[in-house]
Amino acid sequence: MRGVLVFLALVAVSQAAFLLPYSLDADLIQLMSTREKPLNDAVSTCQDIQFNYCQTTFNQFFGMDDSISWRNGSYIFNTVQKYLEMNVTELVKVCNTRTQFYQCLGSSYSTCMNLYTLLNRPHPDFSNTFDYVRTFRGLEWMCVGGFAEVTNQWDCLGAFPTTKAYQNCIANFNQTVGAANFCPSVDSTGACLNDAYIAACGDSGSGYYGCENFRITFDNSCWGLRCAVNQN
Repeated sequence: MRGVLVFLALVAVSQAAFLLPYSLDADLIQLMSTREKPLNDAVSTCQDIQFNYCQTTFNQFFGMDDSISWRNGSYIFNTVQKYLEMNVTELVKVCNTRTQFYQCLGSSYSTCMNLYTLLNRPHPDFSNTFDYVRTFRGLEWMCVGGFAEVTNQWDCLGAFPTTKAYQNCIANFNQTVGAANFCPSVDSTGACLNDAYIAACGDSGSGYYGCENFRITFDNSCWGLRCAVNQN
């Protein structure tokens, strides 16, 4: 899935965006939460003591205060984004920190990263909670399944979310998504991003990467959606 980077010129690091920049309305976040409700009552619980300890350890790498938690999800999203913008070396460090966080939570990781779990805690903020969950789901993709692609096509993949083509896909998603067509809209936006990334970076792997980078946030609320692997 490697290819020559085309179309996008090298841009300043400050213009990169590896965690995709978009927002979701509170009613759609609520819908996601409902769809993410665990079907099995025996699923592992998210215990505050362990959750807070693991989060504090994660925060230390980024120089964030110990008090920063899932309730400050937008701050965490922006802080992690800044580190990812730097270079591949920092990406590797962030991924190592993410792996340690995952291992720290162990079997409770999926529960603690679940919108339904967090939004049913006292006084949640919908935007912060959504940004928190999608930060770690985004890291899960780029640090595991998408790692080779993002390191091989660093400049193009980082620059693409600043382009008009990306903004058009997201704008169409925002204008058309609703409760009745939530998952189909996620699916069609992933396909839009797939085509746009390929056009920008000139490689089928970039399309799959871009589609999955968007889709993975909705993995627990839209079961069965998959991004297609295109062949050059």
